[in-house]
Amino acid sequence: MPSRIAALVACLAFAGPAAAEWRTDFIDTPGPVTAIEADAAGLRIAVGQDWYSLAADTARMQPAKPPPGPPLPANALPDGRLAMGQTTIARAWFAAPTARYRHGVLGDAIEAGSLAIERHDGRNGIVTLSANAVFEDLWPRIVKLDGIERIVAIKSYLNSGSAVAIIDANAMAIIAETPPIGRPNAWMNPAGIADYDGDGTVDIAVVRQPHVVGRLELWSWRRQALKKIAEVTDVSNHVIGSRALGMSWTSDFDGDGHPDLAVPSLDRRTLRLIAFTPHVRDIARIAIPARATSNIGSTMFNGRPALVMALEDGRLIIVHD
Repeated sequence: MPSRIAALVACLAFAGPAAAEWRTDFIDTPGPVTAIEADAAGLRIAVGQDWYSLAADTARMQPAKPPPGPPLPANALPDGRLAMGQTTIARAWFAAPTARYRHGVLGDAIEAGSLAIERHDGRNGIVTLSANAVFEDLWPRIVKLDGIERIVAIKSYLNSGSAVAIIDANAMAIIAETPPIGRPNAWMNPAGIADYDGDGTVDIAVVRQPHVVGRLELWSWRRQALKKIAEVTDVSNHVIGSRALGMSWTSDFDGDGHPDLAVPSLDRRTLRLIAFTPHVRDIARIAIPARATSNIGSTMFNGRPALVMALEDGRLIIVHD
């Protein structure tokens, strides 16, 4: 693999408390990077069957254990993941594998027919979809909406494509949905969940048809319903057939106290840092040396947060200011 080199690409300066210049460096790896996993447990990088982490502030690869993960229950979606809650929800997972929706955007034609929820109070339930829909997703996203843990998932209708669904763990039911895209085999992928516009309510960022349309939609949770408040064109956060759904990262990139979103452009050759307050704008557009293909993770580099991603040629880059 190539050695790290400085300043592959100089990037746009942005307005904020202090101007910054974003750039990319290569990170030395022992072989082509095959996956990146980034969650509360930290950043893990796969090279073949081996896993690595990055030493703090140096971006040097060091051997690491595989990402931790509890075993899936017997009825779970085979390639799904268990989600763990903190208050109301103990854990949740997609279940009842079905082949009734043969889209295959996530690598196979097996999707989930139900969502299983276990609560901390011992009450369990199953949210089962009718025969005209599936959960075209890999893990439930447990988030607090109005201070209550609920689940965000992608529900796909066989005849009208994907929608964002909100599932309540008290009612054990879907309580809100966005309109579906409107045709079969049209999918959307969540990109982040945060109060992006700074109005005190949670927003859900999704990319509509990230392979062909690439439109970011921001849906705000208001009065027990989802309302679209912003759209941004020319984005993508998924490679067709991949199980890597985390090709985005939420952080405060311009230092204004509000979360922003890092997401590739539609051709995946540029990393966009997008702010939504006081209006929708690009903080920076950062050219990358090949198409992004992996989840995006974060690490500390030279005392500041930086982003890490893998490219289609197996190289690993770090994006920093």
